[in-house]
Amino acid sequence: MISNFTEEYLKDYKEQIRKLPLDELYEVLDIIEKDDSPERQNIVKTRIAEIEGEEDEIDETNTKHNFAQFETFPKQPIESNPDLNDFQITTQDPEQAPPESEDPSNHEITQEEIDSYNNTQPMPDSDGCVSFILCMATGFGIVLFTLVGFSMGANRSAGFHDLKLITILPYIKYIPIGAILLFCFFTKNNIVRDYWLNHLKFALGIASVLAVNAITTFISGTYSGIYRCCSGTPAYIIAAGILFFSILFILNTFFTINKKIRPKNGLTLIALALILETALR
Repeated sequence: MISNFTEEYLKDYKEQIRKLPLDELYEVLDIIEKDDSPERQNIVKTRIAEIEGEEDEIDETNTKHNFAQFETFPKQPIESNPDLNDFQITTQDPEQAPPESEDPSNHEITQEEIDSYNNTQPMPDSDGCVSFILCMATGFGIVLFTLVGFSMGANRSAGFHDLKLITILPYIKYIPIGAILLFCFFTKNNIVRDYWLNHLKFALGIASVLAVNAITTFISGTYSGIYRCCSGTPAYIIAAGILFFSILFILNTFFTINKKIRPKNGLTLIALALILETALR
């Protein structure tokens, strides 16, 4: 994947990285290791080195201070104070301790910081495309596995053989929506999710539903659209147009075709489908 990060994005990314504690920096570094270009990795590695260097300096300074304090501590004769040991343990004044709110280990990553990591989509985003395809394949795979399971247990499932393909086709178009929702559920705890999942999941869900509905039209010969149902030549023409625009939108989401006309909510695709259904009425 070729990642083209702008200077403004890298500057903002660097500022966000400086807010994170050391343990979360290592988590972010594991996530961005798939970047081919090293800009973001270098920023995170540099910040990790800075924090670890500061901690080493603090430890060294505290060690020297403790030794100096021990050397200058006035010794008292054992006879005068028999209950005291030779070694004295000093504790830090609670009033001098840093407040809990300033402790970087208590920092919790916010949704704004998550969005800041994904505010720029690298182009082309082949990893996001593969993730989306796997999501769709998982959804259809689950449905296929379920149907095969019913088929193998047909003797125990009365009426399974009465279930025809024409009966299932109208419901297949809803599989992409279910797959995306399932994918969102299992990845909700990730620090940084895919760009398409954060920003374009609703539009991609609509595009996938329309595309699958168009494909089922070519199989069944009947188009069941937003407000119109038809069959024959008009059905094939509407399905072909919707399939073309849906695939074009999906490709435009992950690859650089035209950023200016990239819809973010899928309403443009619905409008195009309505236009085709009305034009061929």
